[in-house]
Amino acid sequence: MKRKTLLFASFVVLLLVLLVSCSFIQPRRTIRILIPQHPWEKVSGRKLWYTLRWTDSDGLKTLHVTQDMRAVDIEVDPGRTTVVAAYPLGELSPFGTAVTPADNRKEVLLSQDEGFLTSLLSDIDTEMTGTLNYGLILEEALRKTDDIRKIDDVSLLRDIQNGELSKDTIRVCDGYCVGPFALANGIWESEFLRDPCLVSIDGLSGTTVLPAGVFRFLNAQSNMILVLIVDRDGNSYSYIKESQI
Repeated sequence: MKRKTLLFASFVVLLLVLLVSCSFIQPRRTIRILIPQHPWEKVSGRKLWYTLRWTDSDGLKTLHVTQDMRAVDIEVDPGRTTVVAAYPLGELSPFGTAVTPADNRKEVLLSQDEGFLTSLLSDIDTEMTGTLNYGLILEEALRKTDDIRKIDDVSLLRDIQNGELSKDTIRVCDGYCVGPFALANGIWESEFLRDPCLVSIDGLSGTTVLPAGVFRFLNAQSNMILVLIVDRDGNSYSYIKESQI
């Protein structure tokens, strides 16, 4: 009799523990992701499709966003930081943002300025991104530069993975003067809203200042794209390809 009573009491305690644990599990919530107009959509008159990626406790998730979609609903864990990036044509420089546990917004507008940062963070282990204080990282980055593309990505990712985030983690690299480029005459529009276009006259463009990275310029009239690669030493490499727009 005592054995049955003990087993029953143990079962009741276990049941209570499970009920209490479940009561603390927060349900996933739905966030609407808003994608703004891309600079190339304005100059070409055509809409772009996107590849949307976001971090989740189950790993990195991906969704195809058609040309006619500018709002997408995703589910996020309210107890984790969710990093979101939307890549135009699946490969261009993304728009991005992050939803943190303290964020109660139901809609978030992606930012091209944050795209570089969110693209970096989405490449690391999702267990790490889930615990990041994205707001502090972004605040510190913007305190040091208005162009987040100038952040030293090697230093940032190394410190995150080593658990050594500090104010010294955010380091700013120089911009480099690149060009001129041999291009067909006309206006070559940057994929970044913050960068000026390249104007080619008599087959030659002017110069521009850019950080290290990959940059693209569209000539809507000829439907061609200049792909420009700038390395950490300020050397630049470029080639022309046909536009997918």
